[in-house]
Amino acid sequence: MRVTIAIFGALLGVAATGCDTSFGQPCTLPETEEFRKACSPPPKDPNADAGINDVQSESKASCAVKNFAGCETRVCLVYRGSSSFCSESCVTNSDCESDLCRPLLGDPNLSDPDICERTECYCIRKGDADN
Repeated sequence: MRVTIAIFGALLGVAATGCDTSFGQPCTLPETEEFRKACSPPPKDPNADAGINDVQSESKASCAVKNFAGCETRVCLVYRGSSSFCSESCVTNSDCESDLCRPLLGDPNLSDPDICERTECYCIRKGDADN
């Protein structure tokens, strides 16, 4: 009986210190068709004939999975084509460990300072701010 309790206690200690899934840590999104479509930019049109004076743009997908069990923060985020990482909802930069609170969709430079009061915003990593 004592051996069983000691082994259980040791396993519990290892489990508690095992994986760090806090802000900024990688998370793995399910590899389903729905997630692939939602978190990937739309394919380029091979039939598009871009002229020399046409405006060209590049699309970088963003998506957030809420209540994600693989993150202590409960959010797994892909921000503008980044690798997926654990994030959390925010309203201001001070809500974030990285001091970077950005909208999932829209202007990433926050030319509208109140945007996060009207739309979903998430804490992003410093390296993803320039994407």
